[in-house]
Amino acid sequence: MGVAVTQLHAQGNDTRTRQTPWIENAYYLPVYCADVLTGEEVLIDYLEGNVMYHIIDHFKDGNWQWEIAQGKGEVTSVTGEVFKVHETDKLWIPGFGIFSWHYNLIGDRGNHYIGFASYSYISGEFTVGKTVCR
Repeated sequence: MGVAVTQLHAQGNDTRTRQTPWIENAYYLPVYCADVLTGEEVLIDYLEGNVMYHIIDHFKDGNWQWEIAQGKGEVTSVTGEVFKVHETDKLWIPGFGIFSWHYNLIGDRGNHYIGFASYSYISGEFTVGKTVCR
Protein backbone atom coordinates (compact mmCIF):
# COMPACT_ATOMS: atom_id res chain seq x y z
CA MET A 1 0.00 0.00 0.00
CA GLY A 2 1.45 3.35 -0.89
CA VAL A 3 -0.07 6.65 0.04
CA ALA A 4 1.88 9.71 -0.97
CA VAL A 5 -0.43 12.53 0.05
CA THR A 6 0.09 14.83 2.94
CA GLN A 7 -3.22 16.61 2.53
CA LEU A 8 -6.47 15.61 0.96
CA HIS A 9 -8.67 18.46 -0.23
CA ALA A 10 -12.34 17.58 0.06
CA GLN A 11 -15.50 18.88 1.64
CA GLY A 12 -15.29 20.77 4.92
CA ASN A 13 -12.67 23.22 6.03
CA ASP A 14 -10.46 20.75 7.84
CA THR A 15 -10.55 17.42 5.99
CA ARG A 16 -7.03 16.07 5.64
CA THR A 17 -4.74 13.09 5.79
CA ARG A 18 -1.60 13.29 7.92
CA GLN A 19 1.42 10.98 7.78
CA THR A 20 3.75 10.26 10.64
CA PRO A 21 7.39 9.40 9.92
CA TRP A 22 8.40 5.81 10.68
CA ILE A 23 8.37 5.19 14.43
CA GLU A 24 9.36 2.19 16.52
CA ASN A 25 6.71 0.52 18.66
CA ALA A 26 6.32 -2.64 20.70
CA TYR A 27 4.86 -5.63 18.83
CA TYR A 28 3.25 -8.73 20.28
CA LEU A 29 0.97 -11.25 18.63
CA PRO A 30 -0.53 -14.57 19.70
CA VAL A 31 -0.66 -16.78 16.59
CA TYR A 32 -3.59 -19.16 16.15
CA CYS A 33 -3.83 -21.93 13.54
CA ALA A 34 -6.52 -24.48 12.78
CA ASP A 35 -6.10 -27.82 14.54
CA VAL A 36 -5.71 -30.61 11.97
CA LEU A 37 -8.28 -32.87 13.65
CA THR A 38 -10.93 -30.43 14.91
CA GLY A 39 -10.47 -27.42 12.63
CA GLU A 40 -10.66 -25.27 15.76
CA GLU A 41 -8.26 -22.31 16.07
CA VAL A 42 -5.59 -23.07 18.70
CA LEU A 43 -2.73 -20.97 20.03
CA ILE A 44 0.51 -22.26 18.48
CA ASP A 45 2.97 -19.40 18.90
CA TYR A 46 3.55 -16.03 20.52
CA LEU A 47 5.70 -13.35 18.92
CA GLU A 48 7.12 -10.14 20.36
CA GLY A 49 9.69 -7.47 19.71
CA ASN A 50 9.85 -3.96 18.26
CA VAL A 51 8.63 -3.04 14.78
CA MET A 52 8.81 0.16 12.71
CA TYR A 53 5.44 1.71 11.78
CA HIS A 54 4.41 4.26 9.17
CA ILE A 55 1.11 5.82 10.27
CA ILE A 56 -1.52 7.61 8.21
CA ASP A 57 -4.35 9.41 10.05
CA HIS A 58 -7.45 10.84 8.38
CA PHE A 59 -9.48 13.77 9.72
CA LYS A 60 -12.83 15.07 8.52
CA ASP A 61 -13.96 18.53 9.58
CA GLY A 62 -11.21 18.47 12.21
CA ASN A 63 -12.34 15.15 13.75
CA TRP A 64 -10.16 12.06 13.61
CA GLN A 65 -11.82 9.32 11.50
CA TRP A 66 -9.41 6.43 10.96
CA GLU A 67 -5.79 5.33 10.95
CA ILE A 68 -3.79 2.95 8.80
CA ALA A 69 -0.38 1.77 9.97
CA GLN A 70 2.15 -0.27 8.01
CA GLY A 71 4.43 -2.35 10.19
CA LYS A 72 7.79 -3.82 9.17
CA GLY A 73 10.60 -5.38 11.13
CA GLU A 74 11.62 -8.53 12.97
CA VAL A 75 10.18 -10.18 16.07
CA THR A 76 11.03 -13.31 18.01
CA SER A 77 8.89 -16.35 18.81
CA VAL A 78 8.83 -17.98 22.23
CA THR A 79 10.72 -20.82 20.46
CA GLY A 80 13.54 -18.45 19.44
CA GLU A 81 12.58 -18.38 15.75
CA VAL A 82 12.95 -14.90 14.22
CA PHE A 83 10.12 -13.66 12.01
CA LYS A 84 10.08 -10.91 9.40
CA VAL A 85 6.89 -8.88 9.92
CA HIS A 86 4.81 -7.27 7.19
CA GLU A 87 1.56 -5.95 8.61
CA THR A 88 -1.20 -3.48 7.83
CA ASP A 89 -3.33 -2.20 10.70
CA LYS A 90 -6.61 -0.30 10.51
CA LEU A 91 -8.18 1.55 13.41
CA TRP A 92 -11.71 2.96 13.43
CA ILE A 93 -12.66 4.31 16.84
CA PRO A 94 -15.53 6.75 16.16
CA GLY A 95 -18.72 4.73 15.86
CA PHE A 96 -17.00 1.36 15.41
CA GLY A 97 -14.23 0.96 17.99
CA ILE A 98 -12.49 -1.67 15.84
CA PHE A 99 -8.77 -2.33 15.46
CA SER A 100 -7.98 -4.88 12.74
CA TRP A 101 -4.76 -6.14 11.24
CA HIS A 102 -3.53 -8.31 8.37
CA TYR A 103 -0.14 -9.92 8.88
CA ASN A 104 2.44 -11.89 6.93
CA LEU A 105 5.10 -13.42 9.19
CA ILE A 106 8.02 -15.33 7.69
CA GLY A 107 10.24 -17.28 10.09
CA ASP A 108 13.92 -18.13 9.72
CA ARG A 109 13.17 -21.82 10.54
CA GLY A 110 10.54 -22.30 7.84
CA ASN A 111 7.32 -21.30 9.63
CA HIS A 112 5.07 -18.87 7.76
CA TYR A 113 1.86 -17.33 9.14
CA ILE A 114 -0.55 -15.23 7.08
CA GLY A 115 -3.64 -14.02 8.83
CA PHE A 116 -6.17 -11.51 10.01
CA ALA A 117 -7.32 -10.55 13.50
CA SER A 118 -9.38 -7.83 15.11
CA TYR A 119 -10.08 -6.32 18.50
CA SER A 120 -13.18 -4.43 19.61
CA TYR A 121 -12.56 -1.55 22.00
CA ILE A 122 -16.32 -1.61 22.74
CA SER A 123 -16.76 -5.30 23.69
CA GLY A 124 -13.13 -6.20 24.48
CA GLU A 125 -13.43 -9.16 22.11
CA PHE A 126 -10.32 -10.46 20.30
CA THR A 127 -11.25 -12.27 17.08
CA VAL A 128 -8.95 -14.51 15.06
CA GLY A 129 -9.81 -14.46 11.37
CA LYS A 130 -8.66 -16.90 8.74
CA THR A 131 -5.02 -17.82 9.27
CA VAL A 132 -2.82 -19.79 6.91
CA CYS A 133 -0.03 -21.61 8.72
CA ARG A 134 2.78 -23.37 6.87
